Amino acid sequence: MMDEVHGNDHPLEILDTRIKWANLQDELQKVLTTGSKCRRTSFAHQIPGSVGFLSQVVLIDLHWFPQVPKLPSKVVLKVPISKPHEPNPEDVETPAERLEPLLQALFQAEHSFYDFYRSIENLHIPKPPVPHFYYAAKFEKNHEYLVFEYLHDTHHFHIWDNFNETQIDQVLLAIAKTQACGYLRDSNSRPGLDQKMMKTLYKDCFPEMLELLHKMPAFYGEELQPLVEKLAQTHQKIWDLDIEKKVCKKLGIKPALIHGDMWSTNILWEADDHNKLRALLDWQMTHHGNPAADLIRLFNSCMSGVHRRRYWKDYLRIMHKHLTHAMGTHPVPYTYEQAFDAYVFHYPMETFLYLPPLNPIVANANRSEEPELAQKRKSIVAEKVKCMMEDILEFQR
Repeated sequence: MMDEVHGNDHPLEILDTRIKWANLQDELQKVLTTGSKCRRTSFAHQIPGSVGFLSQVVLIDLHWFPQVPKLPSKVVLKVPISKPHEPNPEDVETPAERLEPLLQALFQAEHSFYDFYRSIENLHIPKPPVPHFYYAAKFEKNHEYLVFEYLHDTHHFHIWDNFNETQIDQVLLAIAKTQACGYLRDSNSRPGLDQKMMKTLYKDCFPEMLELLHKMPAFYGEELQPLVEKLAQTHQKIWDLDIEKKVCKKLGIKPALIHGDMWSTNILWEADDHNKLRALLDWQMTHHGNPAADLIRLFNSCMSGVHRRRYWKDYLRIMHKHLTHAMGTHPVPYTYEQAFDAYVFHYPMETFLYLPPLNPIVANANRSEEPELAQKRKSIVAEKVKCMMEDILEFQR
């Protein structure tokens, strides 16, 4: 059922977000400097396939009166939620007391990134493609929301899809631009971007991760059981929430501005040209860390295991060339050799964090699909999972 805007005095909330239509209208009027109001025919609905684990994403269709050409007809509302939106088939509960500070950290990181981006938007320096950010607001104590432009005619891939060389190159260029603008404008000095995101996200959650890991053979195939047992036995050598800081210090690399969750569904493409990158989404895990971190997650997510093993060094070199070009006349902050070592040192931990959540992600995304298609997709992911497990053990030696 679609909600309608009934004017400033109407108490109705937008879907189940607890955000009132009148408040949204007031904030939009301020940021857009308009006296136009949203008509009763405006409505809201969930964006198919765009529900985050700890966020609700809502598309707002706005019918303005009087209509002015510059006013957006659609905006996207992103609201943190205090429990996982999708059912968890693995029945692994996340303690409620841990979610509130996590939600605050995620919101603050994304808000801080877009504030930083807005500060460089009109500067002639490299910038990654992102949706236009309108504003962030609180509608209750400890509850916030973000409002973005809606990007029409776009497409995103999933974990069972593999990128081609052109697509990988475009994402590498976007990663290089992200790091370059962070280095060139000293994003390290920006409040909200210097938090220890990995510790905030994964503090005290190792037992849950290990439980999910042990369930992976039942989900993907029993041939993974020996690998899971080896990973469980060596977890103390792998699990290190300070790994990014240690890697940067060990290699003498200034921490880079990174996306933090560079996987398939956060990369948006033109609907009629899947080789044309449109935007990088969901900057809620952005922070300063190991410049190889985004590459590890990108390669694990968007390539088959065989392709990743064969070409990751080549792609790492391409990324470094993009960064060199993006830095222009400024010194390049690290060498290819440093990037290589940063990738190797960080791979086990970054991949160990990425693996266990794939169970519920794949299961949830295929609940309504035909069994044959669901099994085909699971088989594709299983190949990636097996190679990731083997490589964790190889790299951590």
